[in-house]
Amino acid sequence: MIRSRFRQPKIARTALISVLGVLVGLLALPAAAAAGQARPRPATRTGTATRTIGYHGLRLRVPASWPVLRLGRDSHVCVRFDRHAVYLGTPGANQICPMQPAGRTEAILVTPASYRGALLAPVSRRAAQNGAGSMLRLYNRAHHVVITATWGAHPGVIRTALHLRSLRQAALATDAHAPKPIPTPVLARRPHTTSSASPALPGEPYSGLGFDVCTTPSASDMAAWSASSPYAAIGIYIGGANAACLGGNLTPSWVSSESAAGWHMIPIYVGLQAPGNSCGCQALSTTLTGGQYTTAIAQGTAAAQDAVAQAQALGIGPGNPIYYDMEGYTRSSTTSGAVLAFLQAWTQQLHLSDYYSGVYSSGASGITDLADNYGTTYVEPDELWTADWNCSPSAPPPPSPANPYVPAADWPGAHQLLQYYSDGPGCGNAAETYGGVTISIDRDFIDAPTAAYGSGSFVGAVVTTPTVSVTPRYDGSTDLSLSWPGQVGLTQYAVLAGPSPTALNEVATVPADAASVKVKLLDAYAYYAVQGLDSLGQVMGTSPAVQTANSVALFGHSAYVGARGPVGIPVACLNTTSSCQVQAQIFAGKRLIAHSGLSSIPAQGGQLLVPLSAHTRDLILYARQHELPVSVTVQSSAGAKATRPLKLIPYLTSGPAPKRRLWPSTAVQVIGQTSYVGNGWTGGVLVACRQQTPCVARANVTLGGVRLAFPRTATIGAGEIGYVTYRLTNHAHELLAEARGNQLGARVTITDGSKHTMALVSLVGYR
Repeated sequence: MIRSRFRQPKIARTALISVLGVLVGLLALPAAAAAGQARPRPATRTGTATRTIGYHGLRLRVPASWPVLRLGRDSHVCVRFDRHAVYLGTPGANQICPMQPAGRTEAILVTPASYRGALLAPVSRRAAQNGAGSMLRLYNRAHHVVITATWGAHPGVIRTALHLRSLRQAALATDAHAPKPIPTPVLARRPHTTSSASPALPGEPYSGLGFDVCTTPSASDMAAWSASSPYAAIGIYIGGANAACLGGNLTPSWVSSESAAGWHMIPIYVGLQAPGNSCGCQALSTTLTGGQYTTAIAQGTAAAQDAVAQAQALGIGPGNPIYYDMEGYTRSSTTSGAVLAFLQAWTQQLHLSDYYSGVYSSGASGITDLADNYGTTYVEPDELWTADWNCSPSAPPPPSPANPYVPAADWPGAHQLLQYYSDGPGCGNAAETYGGVTISIDRDFIDAPTAAYGSGSFVGAVVTTPTVSVTPRYDGSTDLSLSWPGQVGLTQYAVLAGPSPTALNEVATVPADAASVKVKLLDAYAYYAVQGLDSLGQVMGTSPAVQTANSVALFGHSAYVGARGPVGIPVACLNTTSSCQVQAQIFAGKRLIAHSGLSSIPAQGGQLLVPLSAHTRDLILYARQHELPVSVTVQSSAGAKATRPLKLIPYLTSGPAPKRRLWPSTAVQVIGQTSYVGNGWTGGVLVACRQQTPCVARANVTLGGVRLAFPRTATIGAGEIGYVTYRLTNHAHELLAEARGNQLGARVTITDGSKHTMALVSLVGYR
C-alpha cells in the first residue's frame, strides 16, 4: 500500500492475492532436446542474453540476469511478481516478504501439479485489467507442473520464455476458469486451537489493533500470534490486476479456520491504479467521453465484480466489506476525476452485490480526494482506510483512526481505519515477534466493520424518493421543480411525462447540481414524474406521478386584425380532454381596449375570436411600425388564467376569400384557415401538436402542384400550439402581390416524420 507520513505519497506494497484457482488450459510446452542449462544466447529483448532453465523436464528460456530461486531449498523465500525471477518448486508456508511489492513485471513460477496452495487468481472480468492482462496460468500435462507467469512492459520476454505465439490467446483460457461463487458456508472452528476468542462474524465491527502482510501467514503462525500478540485483525489480499504476492496459505479453509479463531479479516483488492503511479502498475483510463470518465467507470464496475468473485471463492459472502487498495498518486483534475469516477463505480457495484465498500489510499492523494467530495452527490465508500504514518518505533498506537486528512464530521462512527506504521522505505523495519514467530507487518488501528467466513446482512442507505412539483405557464410551457434532499450519489434527474400515471416516458434529463433543480419544458403533459440517477445512469428512485393542474395558455407573439373582423387569439385549454369555456381581455397599457364573452375552445387549442370596436381597429391600423403592443388575459370558466404580451398587426383584404378547409388529424392539426405573410415573403401556419411527443413539423405550400415556398422546420411541444413558418419563392411572392383582394389560395401539407395533414388556406400579406 502507499505510504504517506506527511503530505507526499509514497509507494509501498501491493497485494497478496487469493483463491485456490482451477488449473487451466491443457497447454504443453515444448521441451529442449538437451537436459540441464544451455549456454546463454541472445533473447528477443535487445542487448539481453538468455539461458535455458530446466525443471521436471520442462525448459524455460529466460534472460540470463534473472535469479533462479529453487523453493525447496528455503521455505522462507518470498514468491513475488514485482521483480524479475524464476521460482521453481513448492512455495513455503512461512514466506518472509517485504511490504513494498506493488504491480507486476516479468516473472515465472513453476510449481508441481500436486501443489494445493493458492496461486495468483485470474481476473474474472476483462475490464478489470488492461489490454491483454498481466498474468496467465498454464497446466503442462507432459511435465505435471503449473506455470504462473506475469508481465509488465515486456510481455515478449514471457512469450519467448514459454515458447508461446500469443500471450493473449493463452490468457483467454484463464478467463474461462475464473473463481466461481460458492454456497454460503457454515463456520467451522479450527481444530486444536488454544484461542478463547469468539468467532469473528461477517460484517462485524471491530475496534482495536490489526496488521496487514504481503503473504498470508500459516495457520501455525496465526495461532502463535493469536495467543500472545495485541492484534486481532489481519489484512488479506484477495486479488486484482496489480497483485504482486502469491496467495499461498490463503484458501477457503484458512479463512474459515481463522474466522473461527476470532481473527477479523480486512479483504484487500489491488486492481488498476491511478495514472502516473510510481509502482509501474497497470493504470486506469482517464479518457473523457461525453464529459464522463466512462472507461474508468466501466473498469471500476468490473473491478468490484471481480473482487466479489474472488471473495466468494474464499467463502467471504455478502454482508462483508471489501477494500480497494488505491496506491498514492499525484493529484490533478484529470487524475483525481478519473480515480473518483472509478472508486464511485466500485462502491456502487459492491452495493448492488450486497457488499460494503472500503477504500485504502494515501492521505495525501486518494483520501484527500474522497474527503473533498464527502457530503456531495458523490457516492463515497462506506469505510475509509488512511495511510498516515508515525514512523517512531516507540510510538504507541493511536487511540482512534482520526487523521489530519479527514474532517472529524466525515465518516462518523465506526467506519475508519488508520495505517500508522509500515515496514518498508517509509518507516524501516516493522517486523514483530510473538510466540517465537517473526512477521514483517504494516500496523493498523481499526474502528470499522470487518469480514469473516460466511455471509452477513447488508444494510444499504435509506432509500427515499425524489419529488417533483408542476406549474403550467401562460405560454403553454411547464415549470418543474425537482429535488431529493440529502440523497448521496445523485447526479442527474430524468423527467418522465405522459397522458396518465401508467403511461410515462422519459422526456428530458438534467444535472442534479443544486438542492432544487428548476426545469422549463416546452410541452404540456397531464402527468409528470422524476427519477434520480447516479453517475452510471442507474435509477436510484422514482417519484410518484403528479397531475398537472388544468390551465389555459396563449401562443405566439402576434395576432392579426382585419379591417372589419375580430382578432383571433391562439388559445388552448391544457390538461383536459374536453372543450372549455374561455374569455379574453385586451389591454393597451392599463386601458381595456377589447374583451370577449365566454366562447368554446377545443381541448387542444384553437382561435378565440375577440370583437374589436372601430376605435380599437384604428389604434391598431395607425400604430407605430404597424404593430400595437398589448397585454392579453385569458380566463377559463373553471378559473384558470393566463396573461402574456402580444403584438396586434393589421392587414387588409377585399372580395371573397379563396376556398378554405381543414382536415382533422390526431398528430399535427392545422387550426388556422388564414396564413399571414410578412412583407410578402415569410409566412406561418398555426398548428397544434396533438401527440404525446413533440412535433417536428414542416410546411409545404403548393398551388396546382407547383411549390410556392421553401419550408422551415419547427418544433412544437407536445400538447402545444405554434407557428410553422416558410419563405415564399420569387414566383409565389409575385402571385401574392398580384392576388385580387390580397388573398391567395394555397394547399398546405404539414409533415411530422411519416405523419402528415393537409389544409386549404388563404395566404394574406401584411407589412
